[in-house]
Amino acid sequence: MKHFKLIPLFALIILGRSPAQEAESLFTTISKLDSTFFNSLNECDLETYESFLVFDYEFYHDKQGLTVSKANEMESMKVFCGEQRERQPIKRELVKGSLEVYPLANYGAVENGEHIFYLVINENLSKPVSKAKFTSIWRFDNKEWKLARTISYNHIPFGKIQLDDKTLTSYEGNYRASDRTVNISKHDNILKMTDLIDQKEVWSAEMLAEDQDTFYLSQNDIQIVFIKKDEKVEKLVVYENGKLIEEAVKE
Repeated sequence: MKHFKLIPLFALIILGRSPAQEAESLFTTISKLDSTFFNSLNECDLETYESFLVFDYEFYHDKQGLTVSKANEMESMKVFCGEQRERQPIKRELVKGSLEVYPLANYGAVENGEHIFYLVINENLSKPVSKAKFTSIWRFDNKEWKLARTISYNHIPFGKIQLDDKTLTSYEGNYRASDRTVNISKHDNILKMTDLIDQKEVWSAEMLAEDQDTFYLSQNDIQIVFIKKDEKVEKLVVYENGKLIEEAVKE
């Protein structure tokens, strides 16, 4: 491996580049790398995505655990861009102003930031579904920047708006559908929808707030709207791709 050497402060001044200029240059470089790398993820351009990774790449994910090696990461990406994308087309966007870049002596750079993942409904519409923090370790080797390590953590559900506890709690309860009971419960800052048959859970999903009484799921184009009368919740209605598919009356 070819290492670059630290340049003392006085040498930088002689060369006409201050530490601040060096830091700005490094930030610009890593920012561009981040943009290109995650664009390849959004577009499922696996060839470009793979070209960024070192052979012994490691990916640490707080929900999915550890992935070791470039080969294993690419196997995961084939699933992400295949069957998983069919039911949940996701794109990533960096949170503006969250990016931080620091040099790593004799190695490369460390990048910290925050990003939001969006469910893509169509080319004109997408909805946020989760938010997370990340740390990336970039290696500078043979005059090339490569991604050596990624840590992705603090994944939380994240809707278009964040509702207060009082509003969320008002929707809790059981709703009677034609073939089952739909239970709505509050979990931290979101709602959870659970289908019950004979009081046994058969399916559940997180509900993310779109406005005061409208929610959506993190997969597919499904909306749940709560209907009120005199400020009291009477029922919920479910839409898929804009079409009414079901109603359930609050018990």
